[in-house]
Amino acid sequence: MTDAILLPARLDGDGVRALTPLLLSGIKTGHITLDASAVTHMGALGVQAILAAARDLRASGGQISILSLTDRAVDQLALMGLTPIQLSEGVR
Repeated sequence: MTDAILLPARLDGDGVRALTPLLLSGIKTGHITLDASAVTHMGALGVQAILAAARDLRASGGQISILSLTDRAVDQLALMGLTPIQLSEGVR
């Protein structure tokens, strides 16, 4: 199992810029584990990046796991019409 990628508190443009190379590297391994315990802001760009990685992984038989998603992040996902399961499966 690979080490979990600790997501930044704000998953916005700056957070996505830092996260993208880690996601791309994880896609190559076939599994990504994200630790979302520090997330206080789940922006649309962050959601898009995770959805894209999850879709790519799923297409190649891999998967993404999201650990410890905060209640605030879950609420923000709901405002975008998504659940944590949909996010990890890359489904809209």
